[in-house]
Amino acid sequence: MKYQVKVSELARKLGVHRNTIRNWINSEKLDAAPAPGKGILLSEDEFNRLCQEFGLDPDNIKYRRMSAEALAGKENGLDVPLRELGERTNRLRPTPQWADICMTCGSCASACPISGVDGLDPRKAIRMVVLGLEDKLIESQWPWKCTLCGKCEEACPMNVEIVAMLRTVRGLRERDKVPSPMHKGVLMDLERGNNLGIPQEDFLFLLDDLGQELAEECCPSFKAPVDKRGANLMVTVNSKEPFAEPDDMKHWWKIFYAAGEDWTIPSTYWEGVNWALFTGDDQSMKTLVGRMVENMYRLECKTLLLPE
Repeated sequence: MKYQVKVSELARKLGVHRNTIRNWINSEKLDAAPAPGKGILLSEDEFNRLCQEFGLDPDNIKYRRMSAEALAGKENGLDVPLRELGERTNRLRPTPQWADICMTCGSCASACPISGVDGLDPRKAIRMVVLGLEDKLIESQWPWKCTLCGKCEEACPMNVEIVAMLRTVRGLRERDKVPSPMHKGVLMDLERGNNLGIPQEDFLFLLDDLGQELAEECCPSFKAPVDKRGANLMVTVNSKEPFAEPDDMKHWWKIFYAAGEDWTIPSTYWEGVNWALFTGDDQSMKTLVGRMVENMYRLECKTLLLPE
């Protein structure tokens, strides 16, 4: 039989500070072990010895008797196995210090827009990493519902790198288990130069057609500048615009026209949304970024403009 006693209760009865109780345990002056709820576990003999040494009446101390079945996780005839933790690794955390610096304060969870979805939040995700439950986190859908907005990291008083960790979680997912639209978009971008696979001739035809419309509407002599060398801005495009919302491009073209901006759109690799960044696919991300850089050098542009 074990006795579970709150540290604060025992310290109050003994007239000492809570840390004194903990120091006794650390120095083995008191034979006890930590228990849930800021409590300690003592054997029946140790509990009686402590009461006798300090002249305490056991009946005046709030405690809970813990049977061997309860300690083993078997109560009321129900077999409840103890939860096993996995081996701690550094796959998802840059340093083992996370276990020490994360205070489990919940500030990150309070700031997270999807806190509680699927029963998870940033604080629980960090604890899963610290406690060796990485595979469960990698297999879950919650990291894919996260927008990587960074509000959790902004709220963290200990500067735990939560966003980097969640993106690494995505990178460790098997590629065929990555959410299909995102994974297919990356493959399409690698193969055809944009996430939706729009052919080059269709894109260039659209730019010319939209340019003529804008010239007739409000911008005389306007023409969408394609592959213009030496422009100040090289503009990339979110492929959803030419695919589904082409008129949206005219809004910022009007601004450029009114401001007299010197800009251009590349005829190839014009996609500005790098879905590989969001899927954690570093190698593909580098390839797609490299294409933008090559366009910048090829067209001798000074500034890169991304749509998102």
